[in-house]
Amino acid sequence: MGWVTLSLRKMALKQRISNLEYRLVQISQEQQSLANQSSYTQRYLGAVQNQKLSQLNAQRTNFLDSARAKYQSSDGTSMSTNDYMDLQSAMDQINLNYQFEQMNMESIFQTQQDSLLQEINTKQQQLELEQEQIQTQLSAARAEEEQLSEAVSQDIKNNAIKLV
Repeated sequence: MGWVTLSLRKMALKQRISNLEYRLVQISQEQQSLANQSSYTQRYLGAVQNQKLSQLNAQRTNFLDSARAKYQSSDGTSMSTNDYMDLQSAMDQINLNYQFEQMNMESIFQTQQDSLLQEINTKQQQLELEQEQIQTQLSAARAEEEQLSEAVSQDIKNNAIKLV
């Protein structure tokens, strides 16, 4: 009757192996989902950043145009040296402000992207650790199942009715 007990244990191991394999499939799906989420979010942040930079550039262009218009004479005469220096100073200030805002915006988006990637990497590492643990458990369960199969076969052979 030992083979009955061994067979029951073997069935329980098969169920465990099946559950572990299913969890590995789930982990794989979660990893793919994380990769997709990361890709989509990076593309979204890139698009938003491009839109903000375009708006900032348009704003800069408008400021430059209004500064030029302010210092151009209405009668078509050339502007004085003081007016030209004032215009150049205003344009330099507008360009400096633009560069500052651009660097600030890029820094903000980089921080958001780094935060996102850190969060995703943390989740990915957790999944990889769990995957390794499950694979170790799965190997052990398969090895035990193989030993039980051999033990059942041996027990059946040993307890077989022998006709003489």
